[in-house]
Amino acid sequence: MLRFAEEILVLVLDEGQGDLAASLPARSLNLALAGAVLMDLALEDRIDTDLERLMLVDSTPFGDDILDPALAEIANDGRSRDTGYWLGRIAGQGDRIRRAALARLIERGILRSEAHGLLSLAPSVSRSRRYPTADGRQVEEARLRIMRVLFSDDIPDPRDIAMIALASACGVFRTILSSEERAQIRDRIDLLKNLDLIGRTMSQAIERLDVPDEPSPESARPKEIPVARGLPFLGNGLAMRKGLVAFLVRQYRELGPIFRISAPGRRFVCIAGPEAANFLTSHGKTVFRSLEPMANFHNQMDSSRSILTMDGTDHVTTRKAQARGYAVRVRVDRSQEVVDITRGEIAGWPVGKRFEALPAFQHVIAEQMGYVMAHYSPRGYTNDLAVLIGGLLLSSTVFPNIMKLPRFRRARERAFELAGKVLAHKRKVGPRRRSRDFIDLMLELREADPQLLPETNLNLTLLAPYMVGLDTTASTCSFMLYNVLKRPQLMERMTAEADALFDEGPVSGEALRRLDVSRRVAMETLRLHPVSPAVLRTTANSFEFAGHTVPAGTTVMVGTAVGHALEKYFPNPERFDIDRYTQARGEHRQRGAYAPFGAGNHRCLGSGLVPVQLGLTFATILRELVLEPLAENHVLRVRSFPTMQPVGFRIRVLGRRAHDAPATA
Repeated sequence: MLRFAEEILVLVLDEGQGDLAASLPARSLNLALAGAVLMDLALEDRIDTDLERLMLVDSTPFGDDILDPALAEIANDGRSRDTGYWLGRIAGQGDRIRRAALARLIERGILRSEAHGLLSLAPSVSRSRRYPTADGRQVEEARLRIMRVLFSDDIPDPRDIAMIALASACGVFRTILSSEERAQIRDRIDLLKNLDLIGRTMSQAIERLDVPDEPSPESARPKEIPVARGLPFLGNGLAMRKGLVAFLVRQYRELGPIFRISAPGRRFVCIAGPEAANFLTSHGKTVFRSLEPMANFHNQMDSSRSILTMDGTDHVTTRKAQARGYAVRVRVDRSQEVVDITRGEIAGWPVGKRFEALPAFQHVIAEQMGYVMAHYSPRGYTNDLAVLIGGLLLSSTVFPNIMKLPRFRRARERAFELAGKVLAHKRKVGPRRRSRDFIDLMLELREADPQLLPETNLNLTLLAPYMVGLDTTASTCSFMLYNVLKRPQLMERMTAEADALFDEGPVSGEALRRLDVSRRVAMETLRLHPVSPAVLRTTANSFEFAGHTVPAGTTVMVGTAVGHALEKYFPNPERFDIDRYTQARGEHRQRGAYAPFGAGNHRCLGSGLVPVQLGLTFATILRELVLEPLAENHVLRVRSFPTMQPVGFRIRVLGRRAHDAPATA
């Protein structure tokens, strides 16, 4: 037979995510593994247990790397201890037990460790739901056995009774079953727990260690989710368009972290604030699905899916591959080239004439991303890409048919033309020699797994690095410039930092890390103007949040940036204050309070790259140009839906700075 620890890991394997169930707390898993080890030692007559004592019977080792270290520790202790003591002590070895058990499962062909460390049942086990034991016999896979015992009147094997008692005490069933399913089998578990002495002893000892048990039926009874007040027919749509974050903050203060909202033709449950950001991080993979809210996005691009709509193993595999293309090291390694691109773009900014900031930054960012991510310039296509990304976002939120308009259809055709050119260029020149860029990595992924990235999805994949910055990074640059131009002293400090950076010669990673004022200006800008203030998800599995039950199939808006505007976390939240991010204050380090790039497994891949990109871009601009400050009473108009962008924000270059010829690599 397999050891109990091995079967516990099979029981909590989440094949959809390619890992052990993320919602099972580490302490609970470690206690389950510790209890599994003690149960095996008891069944092998090495120890005897009751609630008062755990007694050594035989210290002879097995030659078993899961059991022997714990047996040796018990034998060497020499003191009378109770079972709870040894559970807590062996739980400290949880990581070792887990690694040893996983290695054995992989070696026996029960589990398979795939690309990027993803775990899954071996195909033969997944299909037959049986696996081989050490003596050559075939047994049913752990979850199938346990579920059949729980949901039927079958007479169970004593080992399965013991494992059910252990899993129940450690909260395993709260991870792998819905609340309705747990209510259905609660009496069955209580009955089974009393049928096995070892399992009962372990579960009672674990319960004495204060592992949270099932809530009582009275406390679990669902309450009505409060409803945000709105206008007839329009609901909350108008208020959200005027300022999504401000609207969500008002509802959070009045109604709490969960409430219902509506817009014409749409109904949502909204969870908001740091509580929501933390929930999305810890439980998002288990309860949410991203397909439905963003399906129209990739459908409009003739793509079957994209990373925006992937979940499970495919999302993890694709995200890990794409993350290599977004690594901070990529931007640092090519920082001098990025500086040269930025200089070339801003050389065309007119002197003495006002012009709109956002389109100017879109051209800068598109050229930067084109070089770093694809080694191909999108020149001539940037305006089309900006129109396209705006249309795609609107089509996936409130206007599903907007892409039928001629303007957006032309933009899509032009974008497909660019994608064809990028692909032809890459096939001609091959991957970069020193380090693969984003497109190189995606083409490698396609070659390795054509089903994961089929040819029909290539257009959207090839265009992603160009479009991703046009609606987010370029907007953040505009907001950041607005905040700097209103504060001349801040602009002087950032200019001094820029001069110090370039006076050293070619830009290096160490020099970039000294752009402290620029970094904190970027962070405060992202607090007030977050890249991703809220995300839409569909509830794949029902869940409880803040005392309310959200059923499966619900469209949920997660307001991750609400914490940015709460006094509890950021005193005087309306004030622009870069000292929030000093070592002494560190307001952004409060859990869930600062989430400008979203949270959870779909958190923006550029979260590490964007601050570096902002710092480098602004250092170059302030090194080269003298910009006209804004009046203190200047008020920026902002469009907050479907994403946050400045409206009509215009700037003026007063002159070009004279200094020595720029250093080049």
